[in-house]
Amino acid sequence: MRALRQTLLHGLCGIAGFWFVSSPDQAAPPADAQSSFKEPAKPIASARHSAPPPLTSEAGFALLTPEDWAEAIYPISQMRLYELPMMLRGLLRNPFPDIKRRLLRYLFERWAVLDHAGALAAMRGISSPQHKESAMRAILGIWTKSDADAAWQYITAMDDDSVLQEAGIEILLGLNLGADPLRYLAWAEKLDDVFLREKARVAIGDSWMSKDPQGALAVVMTVEPQRLRDYLLSKLCYRDDVDHTTGLAAVATLPSQAERSRLSEEWIGAFGNNKPQEAFQWLLANADRPELQKSADTLGGIMTVKTKSIADLRAMALQLPAGPLRDAFAAHAADKWANTGHPLAEAESLLSLSGPCIERESAQSTIASKRKQR
Repeated sequence: MRALRQTLLHGLCGIAGFWFVSSPDQAAPPADAQSSFKEPAKPIASARHSAPPPLTSEAGFALLTPEDWAEAIYPISQMRLYELPMMLRGLLRNPFPDIKRRLLRYLFERWAVLDHAGALAAMRGISSPQHKESAMRAILGIWTKSDADAAWQYITAMDDDSVLQEAGIEILLGLNLGADPLRYLAWAEKLDDVFLREKARVAIGDSWMSKDPQGALAVVMTVEPQRLRDYLLSKLCYRDDVDHTTGLAAVATLPSQAERSRLSEEWIGAFGNNKPQEAFQWLLANADRPELQKSADTLGGIMTVKTKSIADLRAMALQLPAGPLRDAFAAHAADKWANTGHPLAEAESLLSLSGPCIERESAQSTIASKRKQR
C-alpha cells in the first residue's frame, strides 16, 4: 500500500511539472526585454550543427541567403514586440548587405506599428549609417500616416546626428510633400541650420514640381522666400505639360528687369523646343518689351534648327518690328545657319536684317571664320 501511494505521488508531481513548463505565461519573455536592443559586436560563428536553426530565430536571420530571405517577410509581420530585438541582432549579423537593407524595412515597419518610440531607440542603436537610414525610412513611413507633425518635430530636433537628421528630412519630404508642400515650406523655414534650410527648400521645390507642376505654377508668385520662388520659376519651364504662356505671364510681373530678362529667356527656350511656332507667336505678341532681347536671341537659334528654309527664317525675322528683338533674332539665326554648313551667302542675307549688336558681331565672326576654312 505504501509503494502504491509513492507511485501515485510521483505521477501527480510529473503532471504538475509538465503543466507549469507549458503555461503560456511562462513562455513569454520578461517585461524588461520587450524593447531592448543592442547591436551585436561580433559576427555569428559558423553553425556547428547539421540541422539549420529555425527561420524565425536570431540565428536563422543571421543565416538567410539571397535565395531564401523573402521567406522571412511574412513571419516578421506576425512577430510580437519582444521578438523584434532578437531578430534585429540576427539580421545585422547577416553577411549580405542587400538582405539587411530589404528586411530592415519590414522589421522596422512592424516595430513602428507596435511601438514607434522603441523602434526609434533601436534605430539609433544601429552603427551603420546606411542601415540606420533604412530603418528610419520604414519608421517614418508608418509614423507620418498618423502624425506627420510629430515626425517632423522629432527629426528637426535631432541635433546630435546631423547626417541622420538631413536624411530624415529628405525622407519626410519625399513621403508627404505632395499632400501639402506649402505646409512643409513653412516647417523648413523654421530650421536653424542655414545649409539644411536651403537644402530642404530645394528638395521641397523639386518634389513639388515633379508631382504637381501646374499646381506649383499656379501659386509660384506667392511662394516665400524670393529665392525659392525664383528657383521654381527657373525650373518649372522644363517640366512636361506645364503651360508656358502662364509661366511667361508670371515672369512678366517680376519687379526686376534683369530677372524678367533672365527668366523669360529660360521659359522661351523651353517653350521653343517643345512648341516652336507657338513660342514665336508669343514673342510677336510681346515684341514691345525690350527685356525680351535675350529671349529673341535664344528663339532665333532654336528656329534655325526647327526651320529648313532660309526664306522662312527671313520671313520670321521681318515679322518682328525693327529694333533689338529683330536684331538679336536675325543675328543668332544667321550665326547658327552658317555654323551648320549652310551656304554663307544665305547666312549673310539673314544677317543683313540685323542692326548693330553683340549678336551681329558674333555672327560676322562666325561667317568670316567659315569663309577662311573654304
